[in-house]
Amino acid sequence: GAQLSGQLISTTREVAREAVLAAGARLVEAFYLCEASTTAAMLGRTYAVLGRRRGRVLREGMQEGSDVFTVLAYLPAQESFGLADELRRETSGTTSAQLMLSHWERIPEDPFFVPTTEDEKEEFGEGSDVVP
Repeated sequence: GAQLSGQLISTTREVAREAVLAAGARLVEAFYLCEASTTAAMLGRTYAVLGRRRGRVLREGMQEGSDVFTVLAYLPAQESFGLADELRRETSGTTSAQLMLSHWERIPEDPFFVPTTEDEKEEFGEGSDVVP
């Protein structure tokens, strides 16, 4: 019983390892769902802040009976630091945002990239920490 269980775990681990290697290892980054509330007058500035931070707007809508707009966007977690301060500064304090962890996305760059051609070496350098 215990020997068979150990063999199954070992085989499963090896199969999973081979599958990851065959697919090509990649890094992922966390994304927040950002819900920003702002006035119509500050909507453009809110979009500008989100755009500078690689935000992807999903939709916007106006709350009934008011001039408040709600903007939903995906925002990379690393771009969220200082977001509230920047939104307040850029919109004269009229915009607030809530962030909720949404999902993970694969980063398109290959973490194991090593320049091999002369053009790649000229563009990216010859170090091992180079990302195309």
